[in-house]
Amino acid sequence: MGSSVWCIHLPIIVINATDMTHGTRLGFTQDIFDYICSDLSRFPIARAVAASSAVPMVLSPIILRNYAGTCGFKIPENFEEALKNRHISERQFYLANNIAIYSDSKRKSHIHLVDGGVSDNLGLRALLDRIIFSAGVQESIKGTPVEKAHKVVLIVVNAETKPDAKWDRSASPPTFGAMLSSYTGIAIERYNEETLALLKEAVKPWADEVRAQRCKGRAVSTEPGSCGDIEFYIVEVKFDALKAEAERTYFKRLPTSFKLASEQVDKLRGAAHRILVESEEFKRLLVDLR
Repeated sequence: MGSSVWCIHLPIIVINATDMTHGTRLGFTQDIFDYICSDLSRFPIARAVAASSAVPMVLSPIILRNYAGTCGFKIPENFEEALKNRHISERQFYLANNIAIYSDSKRKSHIHLVDGGVSDNLGLRALLDRIIFSAGVQESIKGTPVEKAHKVVLIVVNAETKPDAKWDRSASPPTFGAMLSSYTGIAIERYNEETLALLKEAVKPWADEVRAQRCKGRAVSTEPGSCGDIEFYIVEVKFDALKAEAERTYFKRLPTSFKLASEQVDKLRGAAHRILVESEEFKRLLVDLR
C-alpha cells in the first residue's frame, strides 16, 4: 500500500480505485465524475476509501452507476479532436481512451471498482497522468495552490510487504495462498519501482519548464524569491531505508490488514518518523527552508 501528496500550504490528496473491467485507474475527482454526470460532493468519503481498499477476492467491489449523457456535459472539443486526429503522443492517446470509456453509459452503465493498488499502488500515477495529459507541468498546475509555489514536496509512502522466502529452501510446491501472494506482490513491487523511476526522471524537466514560464523575457535566477525559485523534492518513506536487517524483516512481514495490535502500530509510527527525519532528501528540504 502507498500514497503520495503535494505538500504546499495544504496537502492535495486523491483517493484512487481501479476499474475492474478495464484495469484503469479511477481517481475520485470532480473531473472524472463530470464524465459520468455525478456529483462527487455527495459521494461518501467512506465509500471512496472502501473502493480504494477493495482487495480482489477478499472484499466486494464498490459499484458506481454511470449517468453519462443525462446532464448535458460535453467532452471538451480539444479532447475529442485529439482522439479523432491523434494530435497527441501515444501516452496521451492511451490516457484519453481510458477516460472516453465512461462517456457511453449504454455500453458501460456500471463501474465496478477494486483496490487502487492494482493500477497505482503508490498513488503517483494520478500526478504523472495529469501532467502527461496536460502536455506539461505548467498547464496542469494552473489555477491550483502549486502554481506559485517555490517548494513542491512529494512524500511517497511505500509500505509494501515481503513474501516469506522459506519456499526457496524447500522442494515442495508452494501453497495456493503463497503463490497468489507472490504473484500480486511481485507485480506491484516492479510497477512501484518503474513509477518511482519515472517520477524521478520527470521532476528536473518540470522545474526547468516552470522556470522558463515564470522567467519569460528575464534572466533565469534560482535565488530565493526569484522567478526561477522552484524546486521539487521526492521524499521516500519505505522500510528498506531501515539499517537493521531484523527490523526491516519485521516490518515487511507485517500483514496488510485493517487491524493491527497497538504495539505494532506504535512501532510503525516510530519507524516512519525515523525514516523521514533520516531521509537525505528531507534533510535537503529542511536546509533549503532556512
